[in-house]
Amino acid sequence: MKLADLQYIPHFDLLAPQLLFRVQHSSARAGTVKIGSRLLLLPPSNLLSGRFDIVGQPVAYFAERSETAIYEAICRREAIGVSYALTAKRSLLSVQTTAKLSLLDLRPHVSSWPVLHSLRFDQTQALAAEAHAAGFSGIVYKSAQQHDKDCFALWGQALATLRRISLESLVESGSGNLHVALATALNGSQLPLLP
Repeated sequence: MKLADLQYIPHFDLLAPQLLFRVQHSSARAGTVKIGSRLLLLPPSNLLSGRFDIVGQPVAYFAERSETAIYEAICRREAIGVSYALTAKRSLLSVQTTAKLSLLDLRPHVSSWPVLHSLRFDQTQALAAEAHAAGFSGIVYKSAQQHDKDCFALWGQALATLRRISLESLVESGSGNLHVALATALNGSQLPLLP
């Protein structure tokens, strides 16, 4: 998919301060890309495992709400259960933007381009690479996991403009209690919590 395929190319200014959420591993693993002082822990950029990943460019995915971040990362539509052990190794990061970011707005195109919610990532990754080359700091798009909620893929210098607000474990150490956003997403998705 190419930018030229879109009927029009809307810009969206993500203004500061905007609160964003993401689920990430609680600790770095081999190959983890670290942005900031333990702010972002991202998978290696050569994996191309995300919808808008770009070759050689770290990309971080965020949501407008904490529950949406959990739906996107853990309580996905295709999931049949959620592993307690794996979830205990994840944290909910909240950040705030400190500068205006110019994003490609794909939200108006979601009904005309179902590929934007498909698993054919090669198509959406090609679009992200073109958006990056055109000077966009990222993409705003509709969540494929929670109806009518916004998500953001940010890359490059946009990642340096983020300030950490909080980093909370999804499973409280000691008590084993679930973060309220995780409990809400588990309830909404009706997914069983497995060992």
